[in-house]
Order: sequence, then C-alpha cells, then structure tokens
Amino acid sequence: MTVYSRHESTLLNHPLCLALLQVFEHVPDTYFFVKDCDSKFLHGNRALLNRLGLKRVSEFAGTTDYDRYPKPVADQLVAGDQSIMVGRNPLIDHPEVLFDHSGRLEWHASSKYPILDHQDKPLGVTGITRPFSSGVSPGHPHRAAGEVIDFVSRNPTISLRVSELASQAGISERQLHRQFLDYVKLGPRDFIVRTRINAAASELRNSHEPIASLAEKYQFCDQSAFTRQFRKTLGTTPARYRESYRAGLPNT
Repeated sequence: MTVYSRHESTLLNHPLCLALLQVFEHVPDTYFFVKDCDSKFLHGNRALLNRLGLKRVSEFAGTTDYDRYPKPVADQLVAGDQSIMVGRNPLIDHPEVLFDHSGRLEWHASSKYPILDHQDKPLGVTGITRPFSSGVSPGHPHRAAGEVIDFVSRNPTISLRVSELASQAGISERQLHRQFLDYVKLGPRDFIVRTRINAAASELRNSHEPIASLAEKYQFCDQSAFTRQFRKTLGTTPARYRESYRAGLPNT
C-alpha cells in the first residue's frame, strides 16, 4: 500500500487528476501519470506500469526521471515539467522518447497539464503519453506519416531516403513533410536521424559494441558526426551516456 503525504493526497484528489485517471486507468497504449512540484511520480495507470515492467503503483510512486534516464535526458524532462508549472500553460502533443522495461526507446506524443490550487499556485503536473503510431487507421489524416514512422522505427539501420518513403506511403514528399510537421512536430529527415540516435542509445545502454561500430551501423559518415548529432539530441556524448549506466543507473 502506498502512503501519501497530505500535499500528495491533495494533488491526487484534484478534480483534473481524478477525471483523467477515471478516463485513462484502463486504456491500452495510453500512459497516464501524476507528478508533484519536484517532478516526483505519484501515480501511473495500468498501461504505464506494464510498460515499465512494474506490478504496483507503490513500485512507481516516489521515483523520478533520474531513476530511469541519464542526467542530461532527465534534466530535459524535469525542465519541461517546471516550465509548464511556472507558465501555467499545457504542453500538447510534444514529441519525446521513452524507455520501456527492456531499455528500448520509443517515440511518443506527450500532453502535460499544470495542476493548480484555488489560488492558482502549482501543485504538480499531470499528463498522458501515447505512441505516435497508435490509432492511425486508414482514414486517419496522418496515415502516411504513421506508416513511415512504423517503417523507420523498425528499420533504423538501413539507408532511408525521404522521397522513397513518400512514394512507399503513396503521397508526395511535400505532403509527407507536412504530415510529419503536423503529427510529430519534426520533418521526416530530422525524425529519421533522431530515431537512429534513439536506437543507438539503447545499444549503448545494453551492449558493449564500440561507438565507432554503432556510428557506421546507424548510417553516420563517421564517429565524429555521430557524436555531434548524439550530443545535439540527448545533451551528452555517446561515451558519457554509456558511462552513466555503467556507473550504476538502474536498468528500469
């Protein structure tokens, strides 16, 4: 049984949290969470616990992004939480990557909302995340982008040309670019590069493959180019990212 402080209980019983929890508690492929002012997780729905390989909320409550991500990545996530609380404005369909319990990074759209008390003071943040490709039916306005996202995510190590991906999806390159900007807030080329970085990061975390080999495997011209893009995307170098896990960061 999870024991909450008075402040935490007030937060979890906030009308916004209660409403979202009732809606998303049993929705598959949609992950609901509540964080306090210090970006500490207080609650997650069943789908989120399953994704993390957890059985009970008590295993999740009290943890932070620093328990799952290297410091540069966690810094970005926590800074986003604080910005939402300070600005009192929600963040809608923001693209980000999340680990599952096996260490694989997957693209998600996150929507986060500030939780405010009756004096408009921030209590915390609540939100939902979902895989970008979930719910992309044949009639979906971003069907082509969803198909390309699935293909790129499954094949990050092969040579990929946007023109060929657009043709494969049955639309023009310009149309694909527009769909990507609308759906994931990134152009298709940027999405491909960041997906490759995410996949390489998973290997850095879970294997001993040399960094130079990973650079070649994920279609970068050399290790220097790979390192520059890795730092731009995740805020640290491949070597430091790997070292952060070898230094004892949990594998969940």
